[in-house]
Amino acid sequence: MKTTVVEGGRLLFLVMWLNLVPQADGCPAMCVCYSEPRPTVACQQQGLFSIPTEIPIRSQRIFLQSNKLTVVRSTSFSSCHNLTVLWLYSNNISHIEAGAFYGLERLEELDIGDNNNLRIISPTAFRGLSKLHTLHLHRCGLSELPVGVFRGLFSLQYLYLQDNNLLTLHDDTFLDLANLTYLFLHNNKIKTVSDNMFRGLVNLDRLLLHQNRVTFVHQRAFHDLGKLTTLFLFFNNLTVLTGETMDPLVSLQYLRLNGNQWICDCRARPLWDWFKRFKGSSSALECHVPASLAGKDLAKLKSSDLEGCIDNSPQVQTSIFSTKTRSGKFHSTESPLREGTPRCCLPDNDKSSIISSKGLPDSSSYNSRQITNNPLKDKENISKTKFPEADPSKNSTHKKQSLNDGPVGTFSNNLDQSLGKLKPEFIDNLEPSTAPSRKKKKCSKKPKSDAQCLKGHGSTTRALQLLIWPMLWLLLAIC
Repeated sequence: MKTTVVEGGRLLFLVMWLNLVPQADGCPAMCVCYSEPRPTVACQQQGLFSIPTEIPIRSQRIFLQSNKLTVVRSTSFSSCHNLTVLWLYSNNISHIEAGAFYGLERLEELDIGDNNNLRIISPTAFRGLSKLHTLHLHRCGLSELPVGVFRGLFSLQYLYLQDNNLLTLHDDTFLDLANLTYLFLHNNKIKTVSDNMFRGLVNLDRLLLHQNRVTFVHQRAFHDLGKLTTLFLFFNNLTVLTGETMDPLVSLQYLRLNGNQWICDCRARPLWDWFKRFKGSSSALECHVPASLAGKDLAKLKSSDLEGCIDNSPQVQTSIFSTKTRSGKFHSTESPLREGTPRCCLPDNDKSSIISSKGLPDSSSYNSRQITNNPLKDKENISKTKFPEADPSKNSTHKKQSLNDGPVGTFSNNLDQSLGKLKPEFIDNLEPSTAPSRKKKKCSKKPKSDAQCLKGHGSTTRALQLLIWPMLWLLLAIC
């Protein structure tokens, strides 16, 4: 009997010892380790300059945010094959070595946001993370994303790319992200939305593109977005958007297009027609030109208000703006203001619809609506307008708020009112590409009706008279 009790005691001791062994692996200095609810290593806000080397191999969650880390090495997490959550946000990370996350096949959430000096990401940085469902890359100073950077991330559902310096996105950047539901791209510098930019996002529910510099959206840009319910394009540089572009958005419920410089003439009719079929909630689309419709909601105009366009001559350029920015010039494919065409050369039936020059936007009034949350970027904001921070789409990683940060049911009245007070502005140094030349315009050789261009001939005749009469008096005086 005594032997049995002794053996039982030894067995119990062995079981207890085995349970304590994983915790006896050691916890890194300046960190706190605990096993419930999941094995976790918490090292946040400890002033660490490098990632600890003695992280227990059974760790499932590692919190390293708000330190002074500069590099993520290929060996930093090589032994943590059970890792599911890794937070590295709010550090000084400027370099992530190739293979830094290799072998983390169980990783579900990776947050490396708010590292302003990162700027460049390796094309293979996220390879092998087949179970990753949330990726934070906001406020990383990114100016571009390498080709194939999201390749193989088939489980990704939430992608945060806001508050960077992205100028454009390569075609098929999101091709493998068939399960992506939320894509945050606001507060960047994107100018154009190409036809294949969002290809493959067949399950996307929310697309936030507001506060960029978008001047042109390709007609097939939203072709794969049949399940999209929320689209934010407010505070961009849009002037024209076709109904054909919006037609694929059959599930759309919430649309924000305010804060753009909409042209409300015949070119707006396709979008106006689309709004007649749209059953969801939308912000107002305030007309910018012509002056007679300035400030009115495009969707609420009458059909007769959209009659008349400036003559569509093939000789006239088709670009909207010549945008002078650090990245060069960008030309869109529409022509909102045909200033370059002499009025006397337009058909009579079009003259009544010519936009008065008094109603045209002054190029000196254009400036950026780029809003940043980083004081270091304030120098890029020409405008001194104070913007209320009432945007429901912004996600604060520091507080780990709920991902459900968008509209529910209908838009908040307070939000609409606060955003409605913002003054739409454009980027500085924009010049209409169809601005009239200083050279004298000549009329075409087409038959003129109703004494066209008489002012031009009258001024010439008067000039000749002023020269001939003094010469005649001079000859008479000499004789």
